[in-house]
Amino acid sequence: MSRFGLSLGLTTGSPLSPFDPLSLNPILAFEASRSMLAAGDAAAGNLDLVATLDNRVSGGANATQTTASKQPRAHVPVGEGHLYLPAVTGNYASVAFPAIGSSEDFVLELEVDLADVNEMHLVSGTNTTERIIVYSSGTKFQCNLNGSAIGTLSSPLATGLSVIRCERASGTVTLKQDGSTKCTLTGVNGHANFTDISLNGNFSTGVDPLSGSLKKVTLSVAGTEELNIDFSDGDHKASTFACSTGQTVTINKSGNDPATIVRRNFLRFDGSSDSLVGVFNESNTTGGYFFASFSVNGDSGESSGRIFNMKSSEDAAGYNSGRAFLWSLRESMTDNLAYYWSYSFRGVHTGKFDEANGVILHEVKAVDGNQFSKVNNADLKSTTLNLQQLSSEDFYIAQNPQGSGSPAIDLEALYLFDHTLTDDDASKIRDYLNAKSSIY
Repeated sequence: MSRFGLSLGLTTGSPLSPFDPLSLNPILAFEASRSMLAAGDAAAGNLDLVATLDNRVSGGANATQTTASKQPRAHVPVGEGHLYLPAVTGNYASVAFPAIGSSEDFVLELEVDLADVNEMHLVSGTNTTERIIVYSSGTKFQCNLNGSAIGTLSSPLATGLSVIRCERASGTVTLKQDGSTKCTLTGVNGHANFTDISLNGNFSTGVDPLSGSLKKVTLSVAGTEELNIDFSDGDHKASTFACSTGQTVTINKSGNDPATIVRRNFLRFDGSSDSLVGVFNESNTTGGYFFASFSVNGDSGESSGRIFNMKSSEDAAGYNSGRAFLWSLRESMTDNLAYYWSYSFRGVHTGKFDEANGVILHEVKAVDGNQFSKVNNADLKSTTLNLQQLSSEDFYIAQNPQGSGSPAIDLEALYLFDHTLTDDDASKIRDYLNAKSSIY
């Protein structure tokens, strides 16, 4: 059974009979796994700003954002997957570390893609006597094992993918990056009971959490591996998982850019400024059929946060005009999901615009005299509006025409058809997106 409650049959995406939504002639077809482009139209890498969503429809309109400060950010798995850490307090991983005795040698390794090396907590306990940090604009290394030892790095840590190794042998602690020694401290003989990876929040400190993508953490004590965490062992966006050495790893999340296990591509919008816009090749006067696969983050972002809406190029405000249609949006400051037309929220799904729901599939049919909306192929809401006024040339992802209405979301896919679909074809689209979101 799939995430959205539908079995994946042989006619909707199996290797024996593959299905491509482009065969049903959408006008917009965006998928994070193959549509995210950075500046210069190169495929966006992990944490790149996305200037363009490439419309998979041949010759169709792309969605773009020329202002870098308003561009959403790509999340792409590093290897088989990683833990994204945004260097914001409250975002970290916690686990029951094995205790390190005062006389015991140990090796702590972190395989990480560092975004910022100026300061970071590698690991920490419940107070300042138990932490390993880099600080002072990346010039200082401090190892607190029931006591404090501080040294100066021979050269700054490098950003990008590397292995950070902190090891103690006979009281001498060495910090290395990819085998290159960065700092050596002597006479470090204290014990430690670490509890967290990256966290700076158990005590007062000016040193930030780690910023970047964490792939793996291992700890060997006295020559025996006691902890082995591979974040690709966790499900996509999971809150907890069991690592290979048996400990439970908890992902602690905070804000609209939360720590996240990343095992498939998504596009993150920040809930206050990020957006993408475009212009249809021709006016949409018929409505049609819409699908979006996304999840909500943090406080959900701004009031009436738009997932996707379209309006007439002749209307400055646009979205309250009968010529416009808002296919998917938050109902004001509630946790409800809806569609919107002519000054009114319609088809309201109570409580669905909330991070607790995980990845959802919002499906909307909107043609003259017949509209309905479903979430995960359930909770049917319908109306019978007269949509003969529709005439929309402009479209917006994650904002309204005034630049507000920004949701805090992770977008995985969006499809819009300017015609209706049969029940069988709608099921194929649903199952296709369902399967894409159920890989991990």
